[in-house]
Amino acid sequence: MINPISFRPGPVTFWTTLIYLALLIPIVIINEEPPAAPKTAEPFKGVNLTEAWLDLTTITRAYHPYNSKFNEEVRRYLLEKVESILEENGATWVFDDQMAAAAKDGKSAAVTVFDDNVSNSTFVMGKSNGTTFTRTESINNAAYFEGTNILVYIRGKEDDDGDWWEADYVHGMRRNAKGLTLVNAHYDSVSTGFGATDDGMGVVTCLQVLKYFTTPGNQPQRGIVVMLNNGEEDWLYGARALGQHKLNPFIHTFLNVEGAGAGGRAIVFRATDREVMAAYARTSHPFGTVIASDAFGMGFISSGTDYSVLVDAYGQRGIDLAFFKPRARYHTNQDDTRHASKESLWHILSASIHTTKQLSGDTGNTFIGQRPDKAHGKVANGRPSNGVWFDLFGKSFVLFGLRGMFAWSLTLLIATPLILVGITWLLRNLDKDYFFTSTVKTKEHPEYEAVPIGGWKGFFRWAMMVSIFYFSFWMIMRGANFVRPSALHRGYANLWLFVFGWIVLVAVTALEDRRRIAAGYIFVFLESAIFLSCLISFVELLALPRKSAYALQVQEDYDGHDHSGYQGYRDSTDGLSSGARAESSASAGSPSSPTVAQEPSKPTAPAGTTNGLSTAPSVAAHSSQPQPAPATPTPGRSTSAPIPSTTPRDEDESEDDDDEATERTPLVGGNGTNDRGRTTFATTYRRSITALVHGARKMEEDGEPYEHEQDWSGHLPSWAWFFQFLLLGPFMIILAAQTGLMLTDAVYQTGSDGSKLFTPYLMIFFFTLLLILPLTPFIHRVTHHIPVFLLVVFIVTLTYNLIAFPFSANNRYKAFFGQYIDVATGENKVCYTGIEEYVRPIIAELPSASGRDVTCGKSLRRGSTIATCCFDGSAVPPKLGSEDLDGLPQDNYADIITVNATRSHKKGDSSRTTARIEITADNTKSCFLQFKKPVSALTIESGSGWDDRFGQYPEDGVGLVRLWHREFDKTWVVNAEWKGSETRKGDDENDGTVICMWSDANTPGTIPALDEALQFVPSWAAVTKFSEGLVEGRKAFKIV
Repeated sequence: MINPISFRPGPVTFWTTLIYLALLIPIVIINEEPPAAPKTAEPFKGVNLTEAWLDLTTITRAYHPYNSKFNEEVRRYLLEKVESILEENGATWVFDDQMAAAAKDGKSAAVTVFDDNVSNSTFVMGKSNGTTFTRTESINNAAYFEGTNILVYIRGKEDDDGDWWEADYVHGMRRNAKGLTLVNAHYDSVSTGFGATDDGMGVVTCLQVLKYFTTPGNQPQRGIVVMLNNGEEDWLYGARALGQHKLNPFIHTFLNVEGAGAGGRAIVFRATDREVMAAYARTSHPFGTVIASDAFGMGFISSGTDYSVLVDAYGQRGIDLAFFKPRARYHTNQDDTRHASKESLWHILSASIHTTKQLSGDTGNTFIGQRPDKAHGKVANGRPSNGVWFDLFGKSFVLFGLRGMFAWSLTLLIATPLILVGITWLLRNLDKDYFFTSTVKTKEHPEYEAVPIGGWKGFFRWAMMVSIFYFSFWMIMRGANFVRPSALHRGYANLWLFVFGWIVLVAVTALEDRRRIAAGYIFVFLESAIFLSCLISFVELLALPRKSAYALQVQEDYDGHDHSGYQGYRDSTDGLSSGARAESSASAGSPSSPTVAQEPSKPTAPAGTTNGLSTAPSVAAHSSQPQPAPATPTPGRSTSAPIPSTTPRDEDESEDDDDEATERTPLVGGNGTNDRGRTTFATTYRRSITALVHGARKMEEDGEPYEHEQDWSGHLPSWAWFFQFLLLGPFMIILAAQTGLMLTDAVYQTGSDGSKLFTPYLMIFFFTLLLILPLTPFIHRVTHHIPVFLLVVFIVTLTYNLIAFPFSANNRYKAFFGQYIDVATGENKVCYTGIEEYVRPIIAELPSASGRDVTCGKSLRRGSTIATCCFDGSAVPPKLGSEDLDGLPQDNYADIITVNATRSHKKGDSSRTTARIEITADNTKSCFLQFKKPVSALTIESGSGWDDRFGQYPEDGVGLVRLWHREFDKTWVVNAEWKGSETRKGDDENDGTVICMWSDANTPGTIPALDEALQFVPSWAAVTKFSEGLVEGRKAFKIV
């Protein structure tokens, strides 16, 4: 009966395939499906999933970007919902402007609602090349934004009483020292998406967090701030406005609930430190890896969320929890409740409540104390430590410190090579270092030739294994093993993996120490497993006989056969009978083994040879019974006389020997016309050595070598491989598969966004390599069935992918829409941005583009592979103005933007010029102001001043200012200053351009070009917004 875990093709194929399938199938299912939602509406006290879903359907009935009418309706609904929850739970609550009246009663309200219509911020935003039709050299951007955030403060058990956040609370006293926990989501959507997951689910999660912690019996230990911010979608404006709020300085930790996909599981996008992740770690279905967090930190992922503002500008510590797939529905009209699920909502909701409870429940000093960077203007929330984290099957979570992993990595780098060197020294002293020995000689018979051991055989084949996958792995390794079978193949594979892993670990350790990068944890675990597997390969050599004993046994085996008249393989050119071989053996008077003999020149051999040939006994490779073979003199010795033949040859042999030499006769022996095997010494010697080595199989009866591997390999434990695979396989398969699937899902549909198309393929290659790596030492034992099957799968899927169209109704290609109008001239262009190969077929389906020229050029804001294609949009003019008496928007653009710009010189300073610019636009909250010459100073009337937390005012000035009002039809007043007395070279030049944005497409006919796109584009295409406005209207101005 075969050992079920022996190192034979059947067991190896069975167990490796079984383990891979047993792990990969659940990983794929977990990656694709969120955990089941509870069947009851109220899974625990204070949470109502049905209510949350109904709220979601209400706020996602229409598009609600910041610059839309429905955005204001959503805000009113949320305020009413907050009041309803507080009244339902019987909580004592007030609006912030009612705190003084509440204080007279001597009681502190349990909840305070801040309806923030005051906060605003002016800040720098980095550089750009202007807008789509006002392109320029790279210029600095700034923004002025008026916030409309809703904040709800839930007083904690250990919080101070009263309105402690007011500046005049107690002079010099440190207020609410243990800080607050913020739970944040944004209630605006993009202008082309309903925002069910981005960020409707985050909003209703915040409402349920409010409901839970205001339910009697659930009051938090430390205070919680629930914030519903407005204006995240374009440039994280809502979070920037928080910086002006009176509660912001007291927020120590946060949970940002976001959506960068359209469903599935909510992943930990990123986190600041180990301590905040400890609050998340015990959620019922954790999901995420530190690799994503490090990818953000290193700039590989450029997507922005409020997390960036909360951490970078305010110094808060927290977690970014977000949906990340499917990316094809992100920011489109399929980000709705029809394509969302209660399961996804429950996943993010349950994780948020648990994490918030843990963060607010920490009453120690974890989030209190001096900052390590001592940064001015940032909250003093203690000393964070870097962490390493990842989930296992979406059920459990691994979390430990980066410093611990660094110590672990350093130990692996130093200790493991020393241990392997020490074991090698021990094996050498025990004469069992088979790995690095090719031949061995015995001390008992130094005159004997060295006996081949077979070490080093198979060592160098592993250099080719870096960049191939399963079939290539199997084919090359199986072929190499067939040509040069080696029982040490598995050990060499482990050794090569150890060497390569050690080199990679050097880089990983350096990144851990210098850059605080924890994403290399996979390699730390991998190298640890490889070391243990390698250690087993070395230790199992202890089961082998000493090399000298093996060599001696080989030689004695031969000697024994020779003395007993052993009949081995008979060379076809040697006609010795068995009796002659016996006589030869007897006359030798001493043990014999193969050696160099004088080559024959005549039929009669000289002394020391037999018929002119050196011969040796041999044992058939797979038989315990002797087979015919020629007798051979002892190596290094000469017999006293030639051995005559006592048995006549058969007739054919005689005829062959009598053949006369011809021009084809070899110079040394043989027959040019019918050479039947007459050999030189080299051939005979190789045969004799082979016979001796195979003869050593009789040393032990309890183990047989596998096929043509070294004869001593029968002593190796056949089960050791199984434990090596358990070390290398399961854990690495889990890490590689779930991390690879998650990251690939996150990026494979980002090509249309302008991301590099090569990135997803590189990621798939890398994680596939990691996935197959555990098979490396064992794959040469896998039968051909699995590799051939996978080869067929590869061919079929490759053919399909090359032939099939890459997009479908369920996985749509995203094209970016924008309409651009010069309000002075009436010029009107409709543009689509994307990969030109797909954008042109989309435009071809539009009735308004029929018969019109389509021009394409490089996109302004997207990647190098992205183009912007435009055509005349006069057939689909937008209705941008306020509604007329008939209830239809006007389409007269002449007066839709009004600019009044006047200049003046500062008194006593002719080197500086100032200007006051007044901008009014109909039916919009957003206009941009682009200057021909950057301004050296900038203020917005009624603004709170420049916020240095987002960067100092640029020395080279600001060229573009983005202006946002919280109300429609308001006038912006901008005061600008230039160095120098002139702002332009001539009177015929303009001083700048005003570009205003319209984003409200909820009323059909308002933006006919978008309506047409949603109706006529192919089913495999989706339309999303390109920039802040669906329609941009521009108007040039001069300063007079």
